[in-house]
Amino acid sequence: MIRRESGEGWTLITQPSHAFLSSRIMNFWGNEDFETITPRDEVMLAIREHDCGWEETDSAADLNLRNGYPRNFMEMRPESQFEIWSECFERHVGEHPYACALIALHFSELNERTMSRNPDNKAAASLREKTREFLHRSLGISVGEGNPNGYVPADIRTNLRFLQVGDIISLALCNGSRSVTIPNVPVNYLGDTAEVTLSSQDGLNYTVCPNPFSRDSLHFDISGRKLGKKSFGTREELKEAFHGAGFETLDFSISSGAEGRNVA
Repeated sequence: MIRRESGEGWTLITQPSHAFLSSRIMNFWGNEDFETITPRDEVMLAIREHDCGWEETDSAADLNLRNGYPRNFMEMRPESQFEIWSECFERHVGEHPYACALIALHFSELNERTMSRNPDNKAAASLREKTREFLHRSLGISVGEGNPNGYVPADIRTNLRFLQVGDIISLALCNGSRSVTIPNVPVNYLGDTAEVTLSSQDGLNYTVCPNPFSRDSLHFDISGRKLGKKSFGTREELKEAFHGAGFETLDFSISSGAEGRNVA
């Protein structure tokens, strides 16, 4: 769940909804300065489905006992999070091994950050081995100590970065971030990159500079459950409020900034 501050309470946005928004955004990727995505169908599926394992978890709200807030996706118990990540990259593997491998690489990088902070985390160690086996089976990528993602061909690294960039932009919109700078944004499949900045005064209307999209102005929306207060005393109180909450639709715009489409 993504927890966006809204007045006296929160707007709660599910992870699958956020992932779908990221695919809608990346659908417009590419112009005379930024190369389009290929293979398009597989990469776009990876972007759209990268959080598909959160469906059941996000059908209800969980309570963060430290502050009484609805628990967001960064506050999940590690064991639960790792199970969800596995579901995300395994769900479509029968028909889309390439897309699922991109999702697995995405969560492998997140998992390695956990391992660097706590090498003794058994759940993270188990997911590391599971991800390594999955990547070897799906793409023939051999992963070992000191080289967490093994040798990943350049085009796959670029497509992984497209997934990550879409993820970052969508999260910025969902969270209402005022300024986000994204490094190492692919310009092409030759290894050239740019730094892209998103800026907003209100958390709804954004400018992007340089503009990597095929249009100078884009419009999107997303819905989430709107809670009327921030803190809850018990899980039962939060559950009742969550299931009784109405939906709020957030309307976003992304427009080309002052530098237009010029790549620095």
